[in-house]
Amino acid sequence: MNTPDPEPVDLSKLRPGPIRHETLPPELLEHVQAIYDVVGSYFDMTLEQFEIGFMRDAHPEREVAVWCSITAAWIAYHEQYLDNEYLPDEEEAKLITALIVISTGAYTGVEDVQALGVSEDVGQKLLACYDQLGEE
Repeated sequence: MNTPDPEPVDLSKLRPGPIRHETLPPELLEHVQAIYDVVGSYFDMTLEQFEIGFMRDAHPEREVAVWCSITAAWIAYHEQYLDNEYLPDEEEAKLITALIVISTGAYTGVEDVQALGVSEDVGQKLLACYDQLGEE
C-alpha cells in the first residue's frame, strides 16, 4: 500500500488546543505539582501554565503518567550516573528533552541518537533509566 508523503506543517501556525477539563482531580494535581517540583525549573513556565497543558489533554491521566515516568527516569539518571549532582541548567534541559523523545517511542537505538540532542553515551544511559521503570 502506498502511503502519501506527509505534508509539511507551518509551525508558526500551531496554536494550543482548547482546555478540555475545567479542573483536574486532586490526585492528578498532586502528581503535576511533584513533577514540577523536580523538573519544572528547567521549563520556561509557571506551575499554572504547566497544569493547563494537562487540562488541554483529552486523557490527562495518561499524560501525567508519562511525565511521572520522565521524571522518575531523570531522577534515576542522576542517582546512577551523576552521584545526585546537577548539571548546568542548559544540560539538564537537554536531558529532559531527550527523555521526552524517549517517552514517545520515537527513539529506537544508536542510529537515532542525534534525535535525542545528547551524546550517544548519555542517550544510552537515559534509555536504560527509562527502560528500568518497566521492570519495577
